[in-house]
Amino acid sequence: MSKWLLVRRLLAGRPLQNSIAVLVMAFSVALAVCVLLVSSGLHDGLVQAAKPFPMLMGAKGSPNQLVLNSVFLKDQPVGNFSYDEVVKLRGNKNVSQAIPLGFGDNYRGFRLVGSEPKIFSFKGIGAGSGPWLHVGQGKIFSGKGQAVIGSEVARLTGLKIGDRFVSVHGMISTKSSRAHKEQYTVVGILDKVHGPYDSAIFVSMESIWEQHKQQQKGHEKEVTAVVIRPNSYGGAMQLAASYGKNRDVQVIFPSKTVIQLFSILGNVEKLLQFLSMAVLVLALLIIGSSLYWFVLGSQRQQAVMRALGATVKQVTHLYFCLGMTLVGSGLVLGLVGGQGLYALLAYVLRQYAGLVLGFGFLPAEGILALAVIICGALCSYIPARMWGRHDIADSL
Repeated sequence: MSKWLLVRRLLAGRPLQNSIAVLVMAFSVALAVCVLLVSSGLHDGLVQAAKPFPMLMGAKGSPNQLVLNSVFLKDQPVGNFSYDEVVKLRGNKNVSQAIPLGFGDNYRGFRLVGSEPKIFSFKGIGAGSGPWLHVGQGKIFSGKGQAVIGSEVARLTGLKIGDRFVSVHGMISTKSSRAHKEQYTVVGILDKVHGPYDSAIFVSMESIWEQHKQQQKGHEKEVTAVVIRPNSYGGAMQLAASYGKNRDVQVIFPSKTVIQLFSILGNVEKLLQFLSMAVLVLALLIIGSSLYWFVLGSQRQQAVMRALGATVKQVTHLYFCLGMTLVGSGLVLGLVGGQGLYALLAYVLRQYAGLVLGFGFLPAEGILALAVIICGALCSYIPARMWGRHDIADSL
């Protein structure tokens, strides 16, 4: 009789116990894989989202809130400040580009971003090959009442070139949201930027000012943030230092704030890694103990095989293969399940946070799989070897 046929029959003899052992192993591996993927993907997603923003100017307040609002299009704006600050920046010798951003309205939950046509030529960190934003269909806006929408906005709302829509006041749409009277016409659709701004709607600053002219102090032109491209690293440091004691505005490095945010998440990540490793060890112990009691409960079958001529080595190898079948099945299911769980989390983060997490096989997954195989081999070999040496006379 084939060795693998014997393994199948031994497995079929204890379906519930073996299924539980495989499922526990699969769950623990899936959890560990998902934690590894989320850690890597979240880091890359946060860094990618911050690349178009070398420096940011915002109203005095929380840098975290400024980054969440301006980079990730989340949370409430820190506040507004005068457009005169944009003019001053453009006259600063350390500044290559300074583009204003204005927030305050949305369409079906997608945020309107007031800006200037120059934003479509803005280059962020590592964007030497071309501008950050590229219009794939249509053209850039050239005046009030025109809008350029992100790829996700077009996909999820069905808006096309020439369509019109009305924005509402506030960052999210509710039943009590106040709609503006003026309509916007879609004149362009952006290519994917693989970040939060795939869900943005770009309009002119004049449109934002017109919609909120009753709220402006003395009809003063205000902006919510300014994205800045310094002319050099030294220039960036001088610029940040020059605004260090400013009482009205702050100038920050978004990448630095993102690193700080990720370090906070890193503590949660370490806890999850510890928990996943603990569950993984528990799963290996369950498989080891399951095989131990399996071997203990099958002494008669072992005795029969030995009486029919099977050697100790052959019996040991048979039960070793049995254990590795359980471990291997749980490992494969866990790797697939971990990727699936990560894909689900990546989808949720993309829909609700605008973060795009990458996909792929990490070297750490290979190391994890190798560690599981080695530990599983030990858990399979020890009980099989122990009972393979048992005197068959006691069981016949």
